[in-house]
Amino acid sequence: MSGFIISEFKCPCCKTKHPDWKKHSQYNRYLVSFENGCVVYYQITVTRYQCSSCGHTHAILPESIIPYCSYSFLFILAVMRDYFNRSITVTDICAKYNISVSTLYSWKSLFLNQKKIWIGLLEDACTSSIQFLNSENLLYKLEEFFLIAGVSFLQNTHIKKAKYNPP
Repeated sequence: MSGFIISEFKCPCCKTKHPDWKKHSQYNRYLVSFENGCVVYYQITVTRYQCSSCGHTHAILPESIIPYCSYSFLFILAVMRDYFNRSITVTDICAKYNISVSTLYSWKSLFLNQKKIWIGLLEDACTSSIQFLNSENLLYKLEEFFLIAGVSFLQNTHIKKAKYNPP
């Protein structure tokens, strides 16, 4: 986030390019990560900015944070890699990451649905989940997915309905 320059971004609501952003507030949230074979818990501070054009406020999150989710993007990808590699059982995956079976299967469903959106139906049929997880595009094109789907990759769309806004 140290290199993030808010003035370079347009407002997601009114689409104004380079509005005069005002720092609005901050809040703390928890983030669950997986580092060196252990589940790690962080408390982070999130800054909110207000668009001078429409007045909407927006939380500024790094790409590793999924909106409305305590688990980091890389945490969920690690779980999905273990699941699709089939190297350990579902019970062992859940124990390793300290998650429930229902959480694992919820993430699996969300992952498979959003994978189709990201790479398209035809390419999805030809690309295994583990190939997709290991591709370089996954980590470097998160903004592209957001522009296509209207939500962050692996963000639960039951919280916010996805909408397609062509660029």
